[in-house]
Amino acid sequence: MADVTAAAAPSIEALAALVERACEPPTGTSRAKQLRWIAGELRTALERGAIAKTAAGSLALLLAPDTLAAYLTAAERGLLRRKPTARPGQPSSASMRVREDCLRILSTRAGLPVTLPDRNPPQVALRPVVAARPRSILLGHLEHSARPGRSASRSRILAIIGTVLDTGCRAGELCALRTDDVDLHHGTIRLTRLPQRRNPHRTPAIETVALSRSTRAALRHWLTVRSHLVARDTTEPTGPDNETTDALWVSTAPSGHPRPGLPLQFRGLARGLRPRDPRAQRRHGHRTRLAPPATTHGTATPRHRTRTGRPRRCNPPPPHPRTCRQPRSNAPPIVEAAQ
Repeated sequence: MADVTAAAAPSIEALAALVERACEPPTGTSRAKQLRWIAGELRTALERGAIAKTAAGSLALLLAPDTLAAYLTAAERGLLRRKPTARPGQPSSASMRVREDCLRILSTRAGLPVTLPDRNPPQVALRPVVAARPRSILLGHLEHSARPGRSASRSRILAIIGTVLDTGCRAGELCALRTDDVDLHHGTIRLTRLPQRRNPHRTPAIETVALSRSTRAALRHWLTVRSHLVARDTTEPTGPDNETTDALWVSTAPSGHPRPGLPLQFRGLARGLRPRDPRAQRRHGHRTRLAPPATTHGTATPRHRTRTGRPRRCNPPPPHPRTCRQPRSNAPPIVEAAQ
């Protein structure tokens, strides 16, 4: 498609001013980057002829339903990419959701009705869950392990495992839990179920789930440990008034921070669940940085490679003449005759 100059189009100039207003606080940095990205793609679609040329007349024509449908179709087919990619015709569903969210934000800011085409979202393959017997064995081990004397990290991971087994919550729902959501007196926890795959037609649902006895014991011990981690003043008694945060899961030993007790986010949660033993990391598929193997005779080293990349066997050096022994023989010794 031939490119058409669209930088000076009235609709593109109005869109740029609208995006700058939409990027002002309290809009976050990530959302501001996404809004500018969508504005750039709309300009590219107009330049490459992916949308009608009449969309250059005004902002209302640029955000019209037919124009947005043509833009989303071109973006889904990979016609608006600036750089080549390995799979141009296979866009990610997350990118398409971001495009639709940003178009809704821009249309609402402009005071225009939001009308987007209905797309068929890809089917989500459900992963197998833990069977009943392994769950009961794990809960029994959890009840035995959740006792005083454990480290803070171990107390936290045991409480997290029990909460996940009882509620089946996802990582985002787990990080969003607060201390007010836990009711150990009644043995329940309040969970906010977030919509799957950012479905705009669904709202978050609040659900109260009963906790097992082992999970209640693990949470009770973790809350005791947590109260010391989030204490604002260690000389004062622990309590809600002496806490730096109300997040249920906090860090135990954060890197680059003078003290623990920070709210645990998704990356910190994944880092806390990762096994620290190198043998366990290799068994579970985690990457580890290991030292290169020592150079020994008869073994392969990284510097001894063939052209095909296969290891080359090194021949052992000959033995030292002082340390080598002559092979024994059953023949009688040779006696030289006297001269």
